[in-house]
Amino acid sequence: MTSARPRIGYIGVGLMGGAMVARLTTLGYPVVVHDIDPLKAQLAAGSGASVAVSPKAAAEGADLVLLNLPSQSAVEAVVFGEAGLSGAASANQLIIDFSTVSPSFCRQTSGRLTDETGCAWVDAPVSGGPGAAKDGTLTIMAGGPSDAIARARPLMGDIGRQFTHVGETGMGSVAKAIAQLVVATNYAVLAEAVNLAEAAGMDPALLPECVKYGHADGVLMQQLYPRIAAHDFAPRAYASQLLKDLEMVQALAASAGAATPMSSQATQLFRLLIASGEGAIDGTGVYRLYAGKSADAASRESAREH
Repeated sequence: MTSARPRIGYIGVGLMGGAMVARLTTLGYPVVVHDIDPLKAQLAAGSGASVAVSPKAAAEGADLVLLNLPSQSAVEAVVFGEAGLSGAASANQLIIDFSTVSPSFCRQTSGRLTDETGCAWVDAPVSGGPGAAKDGTLTIMAGGPSDAIARARPLMGDIGRQFTHVGETGMGSVAKAIAQLVVATNYAVLAEAVNLAEAAGMDPALLPECVKYGHADGVLMQQLYPRIAAHDFAPRAYASQLLKDLEMVQALAASAGAATPMSSQATQLFRLLIASGEGAIDGTGVYRLYAGKSADAASRESAREH
């Protein structure tokens, strides 16, 4: 029996990609995955996906090729490297990149692939984490031509509860950079709030109840703050990835001539966190800079900047 769902090649099945593959296979999509880490690919196979030996092999015969990769260098290698998907791409296919990359890189990479193969490209970074990916409740912001967006919409409806076409190619990445500015600065602020509550003798776990329905309330206060208060830094998204996103924010701000003092400070904090060897914990682990020995290093760094 032939599936009515489009055939999917999925490249990059880590925390986010693996969860999204589990969602897609449950819905009946035929999925072929590839990951540089064979263990991650095998975990995806456990949810019903097939495994390909290369990005090119994953793309062969696919209607949609989905990317969920940790860095720009990884995207470039997957697309144009040895056994890259460009060797199999055609004008009949659509690339949907869920990776968080800079707008300029997105436009350069997508333009080159389209020029070489005729394959269309949609940049569609997401927000919500692995849990939302598995549940199909992601928030998706996309850039791309209208015909490509129309082709992508059915899939977006299956994996997300909020989908916004922001504009032409690269504008999804602009929106994601701005979203990460908001998220990362809030990580730092909420971690600071937990530390101050502890230092002042208050049970920090009570704060979400204290501010409920007030101006300090919100999704991050109710869902993320309790993890910090519980010192739960198991990675939903790696701190090293959040630093990568913040560096992208700073580059975008510089190119746009926009002042971003709050995210600049958050960037410095995450640089210190990663330098202390904490890149593999969740971004909420920035709390450790306030509460641990790294707090002195953070204070010294801030003093030097001022």
